Amino acid sequence: MQNRQGWIRILVVALVMSGCAVRPPEAPVEPMTASVELEGSPAMALLQRAESARQQGQGAAAERYLERALNIAPDSSWLYRELADLRLSEGDARGAEGFALKALRLAPDHDDYQASLWEMVATARDRQGDRDGARDARSRAAALRNPVARPV
Repeated sequence: MQNRQGWIRILVVALVMSGCAVRPPEAPVEPMTASVELEGSPAMALLQRAESARQQGQGAAAERYLERALNIAPDSSWLYRELADLRLSEGDARGAEGFALKALRLAPDHDDYQASLWEMVATARDRQGDRDGARDARSRAAALRNPVARPV
């Protein structure tokens, strides 16, 4: 009888331990896009107009559309990201860095998206001659893209 109870105890412990060892698969992370952040917002239409104006070489018009979109969605990280990208393309590295940092402050918890913003900050800092700042921004981007290397 004791032998049987011993086997039952071992079986119960083994089942409990095997249940603890199994991790559910991680859900795939949806890429961060404007449509994810601005879904259903009138700001999305203004963003599309800004993209169209930019493609036609009308940077000033694109900026006006983005600023109007920010009046509608002032907490949109994506809109600040677009302004940063526009400023980079126009050669305004200081303005680009400011908008990219603002986008980071508002960014959702999405490692790839935040890493892309840190890369934008690095590019802006490089263009301003801030090599140390650019290196720091790139290391932050790398840490986000490689969570194993990130401190716990």
